Amino acid sequence: MRWQGVFYFILCLLTLPARADMLSSIVLGEAQQLVEIEPERAKYLAKNYLTQRQLSDAGEQSAASISREEADRTLRTPNGSVEAYRTLAQAEYTEGNIEQAMRYLARAQALAEKYKLYYLSLDLRLLHNELSWRHDKNYVRAQEELDAVEADLSSVNSQIKLTKTTRYRVLMQRAQLAAALNTPLAALDFFTQAKALLNPKQTDRTWIDYRVVLGQFYLGQKRYNAALSELLYAYWTAIEIDDGARLAKVNRQLADLFQERHVLDKALEYASQAADYYATYPNSPILAQVMEQMGKIYYQQGKYNLALVHYFNVLDHASTDRDLQQAIAIRQQLAATYLQLFNFPLAEKYLQRADELLEFADFPEQQAEAALLKSGIAYFKHDAADVISYAQSALNILDRLNDHSSFDRQSAYRLLALGHEQDGNTTLALENLRHYYTIVNQEQGVRNHISEEAFREQKAFAEQSLYFASQTTELGEVKQEYTKTRRIAFGLFLLTVMLFLMWIRKGVVSARQQIKIESLSRELYTHSRSKLRNLRMLNAKLSSSLRKANENFELWQQGELIHEPLNDRLRFAMIDLPFLRSTYIKHGYKSGLELERAFGAMLKQKMESPARLYHFSDANLLYIEPSSWSDNSAEGLFHKIQQWVNDFAKEHAISPIVRMGIADYPFLPRAYTAVNDQELLDLLLLATHIAREVSLSNKTSQWVHFKAIDNAPAASLTNGDIRSACKIAISQGLIKIHSSCQNEDQLKKILKNDEHY
Repeated sequence: MRWQGVFYFILCLLTLPARADMLSSIVLGEAQQLVEIEPERAKYLAKNYLTQRQLSDAGEQSAASISREEADRTLRTPNGSVEAYRTLAQAEYTEGNIEQAMRYLARAQALAEKYKLYYLSLDLRLLHNELSWRHDKNYVRAQEELDAVEADLSSVNSQIKLTKTTRYRVLMQRAQLAAALNTPLAALDFFTQAKALLNPKQTDRTWIDYRVVLGQFYLGQKRYNAALSELLYAYWTAIEIDDGARLAKVNRQLADLFQERHVLDKALEYASQAADYYATYPNSPILAQVMEQMGKIYYQQGKYNLALVHYFNVLDHASTDRDLQQAIAIRQQLAATYLQLFNFPLAEKYLQRADELLEFADFPEQQAEAALLKSGIAYFKHDAADVISYAQSALNILDRLNDHSSFDRQSAYRLLALGHEQDGNTTLALENLRHYYTIVNQEQGVRNHISEEAFREQKAFAEQSLYFASQTTELGEVKQEYTKTRRIAFGLFLLTVMLFLMWIRKGVVSARQQIKIESLSRELYTHSRSKLRNLRMLNAKLSSSLRKANENFELWQQGELIHEPLNDRLRFAMIDLPFLRSTYIKHGYKSGLELERAFGAMLKQKMESPARLYHFSDANLLYIEPSSWSDNSAEGLFHKIQQWVNDFAKEHAISPIVRMGIADYPFLPRAYTAVNDQELLDLLLLATHIAREVSLSNKTSQWVHFKAIDNAPAASLTNGDIRSACKIAISQGLIKIHSSCQNEDQLKKILKNDEHY
């Protein structure tokens, strides 16, 4: 199939030694790695590189030019452009677009010649030659082109390393040509010469690539033990350097090797490992190939249902639709599997679809397979004429392909024998059966020869065991060092665990202490009876509120009633509740305590953030809320508090009288910090006193609101005694009294008769 040729071509490309100096962009390096695995992605990256960057005039490929290209993502060097076109050509060839691949190579060649990139020009000629002979099988022309390249190597003024690299590629390509011409001795000679050009200190990846190609060659020559030796070396080296892509390639080759040797469990093991890697690239055409191979292995094991699962996965893969030969082959394999399950309708369905696709192309191998399947179906239908006709048709196609020993040829003779037997012609049946056993015996002879060769090669393995003995000694020493290191590591681990446990214990203790501190803080700042916040102290200076506190509890717990003096807009209310003053005298301690706690719980339910409520003294509460609440009026605030008390009074038969003093912050509109926390409380207490006197005379709830006029000077309240200063400011009209009492004379009389003022 075409994919086998593509894979063989990719392996040859991998034999080129590491060329990190040639890939002038990280983007191109990534694209080159994806050529085989995900060609569509590789094409996308290469095209973006060409379209999004402008070609510079620099033709050199020095470290400085590469650095410039990476620094300036808008430029691309001629070297990078050639690499991009080369990557596009490889990706197109991988997808079977031969003509488009040749066009990209022509563009790359034109650039290389224009900028006198001689080494890249030779490199492109080698690639063009390889693509050509793998496509058209013109091996003579390919050899002539290789001769021309070798002749031109002497005229290239380049580094010795680059000349050796090109020489290496020429030899590897000659080896592939010799293998294609069925001259294995010549191929081995070229492989040996190519190996001599590799430096023993060459990168492990280069040696892996070389051994994978050599192993593939041995596998094609059915020298299974030699192939196994090369591929196992590549396998363990890939594991050692942790190269997933190369390990997946080796796994595919090992799966092919063990499948040919009919060691199907090992073949499935390596194929599964390869599938695990390629599954990370869902659009990779290689994933479909690996799944198809796993399906064939399951088919050979007789696990037809598992084979069907993998075949259907291949059928659903996007790459199958782009590869007509694979699309035909997978449907034929489905038909063969259903034939083994005696599901003839489905077998005929998929075979018919494969025949429809075969009309668009000339694939002799698939035509022979289709004829064999039709012959098999006819045999189960007891249609001897069709069995013989289709089997003979398959045999004729195999003759044209010069195939004299394949499994398909065995199947054709076997079906001819069965068809003639059904038709009653035993003479022809025996004749075809004789041909069948002749081919089987030939294959058995090959297997016997392989077994004899394997016996002779045991000597080589025995010699290698001597080397492994010395390696075993070194391994013992390494194990001792490893044991010592492991003990030290274990001791460090125990120490780390102990330190970790100590750190955890410290964290637990710290958490418990923090919980205890928070509990004590709540008790400290909570009134013992009502369970409301307890205003325990006030700072002497309001300016301390400007400092940012780092403590975990809020500023109000330290007595800061005003958090941000320059930004806060607050309304303060001192609430005097007569029933709290007399509740213990009237009801006793226990009942009074229950009543006060119930009142505190009710107030907590009524509170809405960010409003605050403090138990200031036995019968006085301090309430603070944003100025924007209560419809921006003192009367609205009073009615809200009065409603709370009324609701509680209905349930507990207490006096609902409320006396309230109200003041705003900032008190002086033109001097925000002129009045501090303590002074503001003094003003509230004075307002509450006035409301209390009015309430005692009227026997009703009262409120008094002190409000400074807009242009009240800061000096009006700075004579030392805030209460006296407030009285003077009221008499001067700097502070207005708003109250529920409409008798202004009564309010002035209370202020005048108060002996404290």
